[in-house]
Amino acid sequence: MNEPIISPWLIYWAGRLNAIQEFCCVVGCLLTAAAIFLGMIKFIDNDYHSDATNKRLWSSLKKLVCAALFFGALASFIPTRDEAIAMYVARYITPANIKATGEFADKAVDKLIEKILKASKAVKE
Repeated sequence: MNEPIISPWLIYWAGRLNAIQEFCCVVGCLLTAAAIFLGMIKFIDNDYHSDATNKRLWSSLKKLVCAALFFGALASFIPTRDEAIAMYVARYITPANIKATGEFADKAVDKLIEKILKASKAVKE
C-alpha cells in the first residue's frame, strides 16, 4: 500500500505539455508560412524555371504542406497541462466513489487537483 497514487513521470510530463504544444504551434505556423511563400514563388515564377526546378519546387511544397499539417494536428491533439491533470483525475471519479464520499466529493476533488497542480509547479521550478 506504499505505492504512490500519482506517478512522478505523470507530473513531469504534465509540466512539459504546454511547452510541447506551443513548440508544435510555432513550428506549424512557420511551416505554413514557408509553404505559402514557396507556393507564391511557384505560381508567380512558373515560366522562368526548367522542368527539373519545377519538380523540386513541387516536391518541396508538398513536403512543407505535409509537415505543416502534421505539426498543426499534433498541436491540436496534445492536451494542455490542466486538461491532462483533469483527465487523470476523472479516471478516479466514479459514481461509487461519489456515493461513498457523499457531500465531501467536491471538496476532495478540488483538494486533489490543487495538490497535483502544486506538485507539477514544484517540478517546473
